[in-house]
Amino acid sequence: MLQITKYLDILSPLILLLFVLYRGNIAFRRDYIFWFILFQTFINGISIIYDKVLLKDNLFLYHINCAFSFLILTIYFRSIFKIRKIRVFVSIISTLFFVFFVINLYFWENLQTFNSNSFGIASLIIITYCLLFYTEELLSLHTIHITASAHFWYVTGLLTYYAGSFIIFITYRYFIQNHIRFTGLLWQTHNVIFLLLCLYLYRGLICKPLQEKYSL
Repeated sequence: MLQITKYLDILSPLILLLFVLYRGNIAFRRDYIFWFILFQTFINGISIIYDKVLLKDNLFLYHINCAFSFLILTIYFRSIFKIRKIRVFVSIISTLFFVFFVINLYFWENLQTFNSNSFGIASLIIITYCLLFYTEELLSLHTIHITASAHFWYVTGLLTYYAGSFIIFITYRYFIQNHIRFTGLLWQTHNVIFLLLCLYLYRGLICKPLQEKYSL
């Protein structure tokens, strides 16, 4: 069982990606959750190849993962927010994050180090996005039940993943440097949480397309 959890970060998005491709009807230009799934499948697959096959350091890939995942999800959230002030906030906070990302990479956590700082900040921002989504939904008068919306399941999955992985992200560099024997179990725990994210995304993907109407 523990052997399976080592590979959940590639198996989970890969199975989900195959389901999406089989299902078809992908709006490639604006289906940001599809791009998130595709990117996770690619970057996690490359990471495993570096670690298990090439036996090379793959820590630089986590920097790439953090930056591109944050970018894709920021674009996704900005596309679903309806209140202009929230969209402006997303633009400002995401710009500040990338400034911090570069500074952190240059001064504190280089490509040979796990980027706990940037993953931690990215997680907090995405958690904030999720809470803003729920707040906006509560302020909107829907003609459909919220659980019938794919966005509800996507956002709930993202909140579960980033809130559940936050402690892992901010402590992982410390464990690599000081208690490396615990890192395997720690990342397997992360992979189980990542599986939960993929299950939520699957639940959203099987929602029927709905024409949502709001009274603002």
